Amino acid sequence: MLPNKTNFDEISIDLSDDEKNQLTFQLCQILENWKLEDGDQLNILNLVETLKPRHLYLYRRGDKAFEFDNDMIKRAKMILGIDESLGTTFPTNKEYASVWLKRNVKKFKHKTPLELMLSGESGMTRVWHFLDCTQGWRS
Repeated sequence: MLPNKTNFDEISIDLSDDEKNQLTFQLCQILENWKLEDGDQLNILNLVETLKPRHLYLYRRGDKAFEFDNDMIKRAKMILGIDESLGTTFPTNKEYASVWLKRNVKKFKHKTPLELMLSGESGMTRVWHFLDCTQGWRS
């Protein structure tokens, strides 16, 4: 059983096949809700070298699950955390999360949060810490 949204630390590399399928589906849903291009989704998941964009539909439908190594677990935690933080930041309009990710933010030197997230793990961490200051306390 996957942990609830706030217990990201409980997600580990020892996931059952069912948990891998659930987590894969959840990650695909989040990235779709953010209205990201397939290539950007693969980039955020760090799967550009592994998967072709045209194969993402197999994962979205639940036919296949991502391989969850340590890097993928870390990225999954960040994606789930960013999504939860966006839901807290914009509680009345879930659609605004996708808009915010593509808007320039002064704190990010007028880059978009999506640009930072696409730059790699440090960019994703920066966006998550910006949205949820408690993550900065844990680091």
